[in-house]
Amino acid sequence: ARPFRRLTSAELLERRRQGLCFNCDEPYTPGHACPRLFYLEVANYIPEDAVAADLAAPAVAKVFDAG
Repeated sequence: ARPFRRLTSAELLERRRQGLCFNCDEPYTPGHACPRLFYLEVANYIPEDAVAADLAAPAVAKVFDAG
């Protein structure tokens, strides 16, 4: 199976006409959840704990007057 599914405009229209989900072959209904899970590949991912530690650190540690 291909990791990514790219549908043409015609395929999107046909799936909408048939009432099918764009990602899986199940009928689309309000609250639909695709039965197959998928992974997202993210460039430059920053772990949540690194962001929390960065936010906890003071923005300016020391200010020096050069004058």
